[in-house]
Amino acid sequence: MKDSPAVDFSTVGTIIEIIPPDGGGIENFNEAELNLDVTEESDSADIDLNIASPNPLDKTLTITLAVDDALRLTYNTAYSAAYEAMPDSVYSFPVPTGTIAAGQRLDTVKVFFNPMKLDTTKNYMLPISIKDAQGQNISGNFGTIYFHTNAR
Repeated sequence: MKDSPAVDFSTVGTIIEIIPPDGGGIENFNEAELNLDVTEESDSADIDLNIASPNPLDKTLTITLAVDDALRLTYNTAYSAAYEAMPDSVYSFPVPTGTIAAGQRLDTVKVFFNPMKLDTTKNYMLPISIKDAQGQNISGNFGTIYFHTNAR
């Protein structure tokens, strides 16, 4: 009954990440595909932020997000892809911060889209990354979500 756990997470520290359902990181690339109905004027997608740590923080944490188009270029090179930058007219990101209250672990930030403005013959990408977490560690694997559309 007093066995040590298989993995001791007590020394890991705090990591700020983007979690599924849409999922952060290259590992969840397919889950972040936007299947927008181009007959609609508006739609949205969630970015779910998480404090991954043995214990919740004892202070409120503000997490700042930003579009990171350099990651689109890196992705295109690494995967021989041809994603174009999502035009500014297609999306809005009015509140680029999440706030996780002391003792909590989660918050959700929304990105809004105007699907009617999409050119469905093109592949678009909108990588959004955690840029600041008030000194907390940002996940190297799950610190970016790669929203994308594929030509139809």
